[in-house]
Amino acid sequence: MEAQADNAAKVRRKFDKSTLIWVTLGVIIIAIAGINLWSVFDTKPEVLTQTVAVRVPDFSLTNQQGEPLGLSDMAGKIWVADFIFTSCPTICPAMTQEMARLQSEFVADPIYFVSFSVDPERDTVEVLARYATAYGADDRRWHFLTGDKANIYQLAEQGFSLAAGHKGSEILHSPRFILVKRDGNVYDYYDSRSKPAMIRLRQDIKTLLKK
Repeated sequence: MEAQADNAAKVRRKFDKSTLIWVTLGVIIIAIAGINLWSVFDTKPEVLTQTVAVRVPDFSLTNQQGEPLGLSDMAGKIWVADFIFTSCPTICPAMTQEMARLQSEFVADPIYFVSFSVDPERDTVEVLARYATAYGADDRRWHFLTGDKANIYQLAEQGFSLAAGHKGSEILHSPRFILVKRDGNVYDYYDSRSKPAMIRLRQDIKTLLKK
């Protein structure tokens, strides 16, 4: 009888340990799933890091119509800028589509758009004109600019405080949009890949329009 009792106790202990292991694994799996779901559905606004005022420096480039365009042409205007290139196979098409949506949404408002090419050697006036047409750009409000590559890279890095350059044959640039105020100062930066950031950009445009 004692032997049977000992065996039964051992079975219970083994069962209890096995159950504990499976319960623990289940809790871990549920926790991981919860974290993944949170990362998917979390739509909190991105944390803002821009604390120092950035003033856009003067520049002189050429738009898709072959006309010169500089900072003085944007004086007194609210505008959204980005850095792209027409042969970009990754983020540029999505960035340009988002810019086209902004142009459409604010069609009745004095909002302007400027897309600087970080591959100006290939993005000639003719190439930019075709690209602008493909995305339905209004030539009066949306400028695609080309010019000296060194000047454009300097404008991106030192002017807008955004990365731009080459890594081998790969062209690197920021996915951010920049909202510029009428006085030529940067209002804020917005990750074009982030839905909350794009919502915030639209809200900020509306705020500037009221000022």
